[in-house]
Amino acid sequence: MEIEKPLLVVAIDFGTTYSSWACSMTHEYADNPTKIYVRQWIGGEHLSPKAPTSVLIRPDGTTLEAFGYEAEDRYARLVEEGQHKLWYYFKRFKMKLFDNLELSRHTMIEEITGKTLPAMKVFSRAIESMRNDFLSQFKSKLEGRIEDRDICWVLTVPAIWSESAKQFMRHAAITAGIKNEYLRIALEPEAAALLCNYLPLKMLTISGSQSTFQTFQKGCKYMVLDAGGGTVDITVHEIIGGGKLKEIHKATGGAWGGTAVDEAFRQFIIKLVGNPVFQKFTLEHTDDMLDMFRAFEVKKRDMQLMKESTVTLRIPVSLIRIFEKETGEVLHESIGQTEFSGKIKLLNDKLKVDATIIRDLFSKSVRSITDYVSALLKSKHLEGVKSIIMVGGFSECQMLQESIVSSLPEISTIIPHDASLAVLKGAVIYGHSQDAIVQRVCRYTYGIAGAKPFIQGVHKEEYREETDVGPLCDNMFIKIVEAGESVKLYERREGKCFKLNMEDQDFYSFPIYASSQASPTYVTDEGCRKLGCGAIVNLDKAVPLKDRKVEVSIIFGGTEMEVEAKEAHTGQTSKVVVDFLL
Repeated sequence: MEIEKPLLVVAIDFGTTYSSWACSMTHEYADNPTKIYVRQWIGGEHLSPKAPTSVLIRPDGTTLEAFGYEAEDRYARLVEEGQHKLWYYFKRFKMKLFDNLELSRHTMIEEITGKTLPAMKVFSRAIESMRNDFLSQFKSKLEGRIEDRDICWVLTVPAIWSESAKQFMRHAAITAGIKNEYLRIALEPEAAALLCNYLPLKMLTISGSQSTFQTFQKGCKYMVLDAGGGTVDITVHEIIGGGKLKEIHKATGGAWGGTAVDEAFRQFIIKLVGNPVFQKFTLEHTDDMLDMFRAFEVKKRDMQLMKESTVTLRIPVSLIRIFEKETGEVLHESIGQTEFSGKIKLLNDKLKVDATIIRDLFSKSVRSITDYVSALLKSKHLEGVKSIIMVGGFSECQMLQESIVSSLPEISTIIPHDASLAVLKGAVIYGHSQDAIVQRVCRYTYGIAGAKPFIQGVHKEEYREETDVGPLCDNMFIKIVEAGESVKLYERREGKCFKLNMEDQDFYSFPIYASSQASPTYVTDEGCRKLGCGAIVNLDKAVPLKDRKVEVSIIFGGTEMEVEAKEAHTGQTSKVVVDFLL
């Protein structure tokens, strides 16, 4: 399962809002697991450990022009020059994979002006850019003596993502030039938890009931709250010693991340100037628009919203001028006629806003996260959880931190320094120690479609099939593992033994299903959905048909589902190709 002794591990944290890569050498990891190099990006006048997840593709719809801050700045120049209409500019597109039941290799996504390209192409270009960026920096340091087998690549995904979304990201990485056998998928909150296990107390900020937190010792149970730009991922772990963890509650969460606050801020500006003015500003002064949102990104993490009475925001002069030209009004006078009258003052390019208005921008996301966490901790089987580790970029938001601490005073709230980098650095550690999570909890009930002897009065008549062995009921859900059930790392669960029915049959395919129900009867029951299709190839045809049976097993406990098939008459086992992107 693990790559044997790679020279180094490179992790790519592909985020909704920001992305980056980090790495560490295997020999350095052995001495100090937290010695990790993180890429520094240039954004305007600042250095940043992450770059915007923005992709600019040339008018041919294929060639990558730029990624990150460079993509933002290059597109802004194209807009100013009136040359942008044929180009493809994508930003914050990761959420297109979240909860997308129709996801396939051919899924299309829209760029900023409404043109579309295959999502696979856009994702792969972003990954390819970060892969090439790493190679260009480190090949010189390694004197060019580096081969594919020397690198273990790790790509992060939310723990609440579907199997199809994980497979989509794997295929995007392969398309980007990363070989399948050297690629691992890491679940974001798990990666962050691995990092925190190695951090000294001086690298952690602890609030709330500090007396309940000692150190990350054996038996310690804690929740990981990974609040990113798009999704909020929640997992619960128990430390079992030796640097190992086990999951004690299935991954859960929702789309309550920081981008919801950004959208609320955008709507706030639109209320001030009107949508036509804002759209004109966005198209004609894209660089100023980007600067405004970059400044707000910094503000939303640092603002002491529960303490301040007013918050000062800088409004681009170009936006003020467009408003006055298009409306014939003066903006600071016009504000007095809006719902914000008496709560906002505009002085030159400084907007002084009553803090209650800014708090409202955060309130929906913060309340959703806090209420969900509070309800989850009331679960009986989580009684021993006394600590919450907050990671991810949105966890650096003071208002979210204060809301969690005040709502759960009996819980220790632990925030690592540079919480936004916890997933990225933890993914590097995961690449070195892929067996650190020894047990996980199934999010769904998994099974395959099959047939059972038909029972009159019990089974649906519409699914009855007459066969040589008697009447059978088709479309039965053959359960392999149940939602909420714990499975060990790479635990094999036997599924169903299929009997082949054709002499020359050397191929067999079967669907795999997931259900939110504990024990569905049929694959057509409410809550059931087809995950994908498994294919067994090159079956042995040298024995009589009556002896030809294939037993299918699903391997759980890893970050991705695996399926194996064993031919009954030979005992030969082979990995099954499963396509979750139908």
